[in-house]
Amino acid sequence: MEVIMKVTVKEGIKGFSGKLDGAIYYYHPRLKRTLMRRAPQMPIQEKNLEYAAIAKQIKAINPSDAYRSDFKNYLNLLRDRDDSVRVPSWYSLFVKMLWAMQAKYPEQVNLKTITKTQILEQQLPCRSVKNAVEDDLLPKVPGYQYLDNEI
Repeated sequence: MEVIMKVTVKEGIKGFSGKLDGAIYYYHPRLKRTLMRRAPQMPIQEKNLEYAAIAKQIKAINPSDAYRSDFKNYLNLLRDRDDSVRVPSWYSLFVKMLWAMQAKYPEQVNLKTITKTQILEQQLPCRSVKNAVEDDLLPKVPGYQYLDNEI
């Protein structure tokens, strides 16, 4: 006999995250809350494996701390300018920018094989927030000119 319980947590543990019993728990820093969602029940398909490989390749780029800081500052500037921005983190915006770059330059950019070395050698516009904004991969906000740290 399977017992199903409904659980409520009044004060979540800030650092708690992970998977448990078909649910995913994670801390959302902007909401300052631990959130829970159901784990997806999707069949394994070719496209899913392709997106997983791309996500792994993007994560392997591992941008510098200064670049991450610039992206966080840019996201704050973007949120200050427009309250309707619903991007949860700098990394989500970074991934969105990379997909836009692949769409704009399909001959040069393949997210399945992209590396930090390739970005720097080919002088791709994602090498800094300033260059990405000037290449129309990201919207213009006042002060973007100062966000020029390289990946």
